Amino acid sequence: MTGAGRRRSGIFWWLVAGPIVVLVAITLRAFPYLAITEPGGSKVLVVEGWMDDAALVEAAELVLDSGYAAVYTTGTVREFAYFLEEGEGLTAEFHHPLQGLLCLTVSGTTGAGFWLIAGQDTLLDAAVAGRPHPYEVVLATAVDRIRFVAWPMALEAGTPALFVRSMTIDGRNINYYQRRSWFTFPDALAEPAWPTFAQSARSQLIAAGVPAGIITAVPAYGKPRSRTWGNAHAFGIHAREEGITAFDVATVGVHARRSRDLFRTACGPSSQVGVIALTDPYCTRNNWWRSYRGWITVLKEVVGAPVVEAVELTR
Repeated sequence: MTGAGRRRSGIFWWLVAGPIVVLVAITLRAFPYLAITEPGGSKVLVVEGWMDDAALVEAAELVLDSGYAAVYTTGTVREFAYFLEEGEGLTAEFHHPLQGLLCLTVSGTTGAGFWLIAGQDTLLDAAVAGRPHPYEVVLATAVDRIRFVAWPMALEAGTPALFVRSMTIDGRNINYYQRRSWFTFPDALAEPAWPTFAQSARSQLIAAGVPAGIITAVPAYGKPRSRTWGNAHAFGIHAREEGITAFDVATVGVHARRSRDLFRTACGPSSQVGVIALTDPYCTRNNWWRSYRGWITVLKEVVGAPVVEAVELTR
């Protein structure tokens, strides 16, 4: 190779490697910048509902220890996935009558089964296996609600009989279609179900000891390009309606700075938004760089930081 060829090759590799070196250097120093905890002193807390169980338990402890007077849970549409005990059911009522191919995937304990009901018609009456199994039925006539009920069995209380992993109509999660959904129980009581992470997080906070009366679910429907922006936008609308001008956001680890900035953007420059970074056991300041998951988590936030500015420009 000639001298000119070697120079061109060297320039090429610097053009390729240079941005990677810069990105790695930024990432290595990014953790304390991203995982910030700066509460604003408000007694209103917003909890991002997509977090895992451990983070939601920590959020519940934060509420109880810090004396927050009002809690709002946010969240986009979740998968149609539920554990049900024997005799329990779940009803989904749609915004408008639907027809098409209904598919569901269900597993359960030995001897368990379910009924799938539309109006007065039983569409499926099926036993289940230990491994997830797909079931299909054609809704030839439009229906405005679907009811799924676990067979009665002689199981110990608290033992799940079934796991419904998914339910779709024409390939789309039915949670996008529903107007409302609720659990039914053998004693005839009913409770709201969890079509979004906002409702599921509210239920988990209550189970962790937070009084139900201080928690309001603020769901974000549709399919926002950014889950956090969808949550922030939905809460911004609610905050303006309720006159909420100061609050803290609880989220996990390095996601904290982006969450705070997106909630500020959604709620307007006059809002006072604090943030609390909850523990992410897979991505702490001391261990994140030791695992693939830690690198992906931090890199995602480093690369995602410009989203805030993009939202501000296009809002």
